[in-house]
Amino acid sequence: MSAGPSALSLAASGVYGLVILACIAAAITAKRYRQMPGHWRFWALLALLFGMLIALRMLEVEEWLRSTLRASLRASGEYGQRRDLQAPLSAAIIALAGIGTLGLIYRKTRNLRGRRNVARLVSVIAALAIIFLIALRLASLHAMDALLYGPLKLNWVVDLGSSLVVMIAAIQYIRLVRAHP
Repeated sequence: MSAGPSALSLAASGVYGLVILACIAAAITAKRYRQMPGHWRFWALLALLFGMLIALRMLEVEEWLRSTLRASLRASGEYGQRRDLQAPLSAAIIALAGIGTLGLIYRKTRNLRGRRNVARLVSVIAALAIIFLIALRLASLHAMDALLYGPLKLNWVVDLGSSLVVMIAAIQYIRLVRAHP
């Protein structure tokens, strides 16, 4: 049984909290400066996503899911062969994330106009990177774990880096809207 969230999870939750504040400020700015209705909803949904990420960390949902999956594999006698399941699952997650991101970029950049919309696109790609990372952590393939948790700490680089990108994009959006309503 866990003694609660780790210090790193608490720190990440603090960063997520700052991202929430930036997203709420962007939503308020979009509403106040009468941007398209989708803009304030977009930033509000991102704030909600990061609120959910805080809840996932504080309630240790990822660890619970990993433990449940491990217990299920042990009960079925397939724990020794888990890499046979994890390898294609990890490959599918990576392929889906790559194809999905490229499709999103292609679809959204064809008619993308204005730096405000660029900030929104950058923030959604960064948020999707966090969701992709969570999926990879849940798949938990040994080779992938070595990359995520090894000396480079890609887990934290992607998690915190993407969070900061969302926060910076929200701040940039606010600046752009206030400068050119």
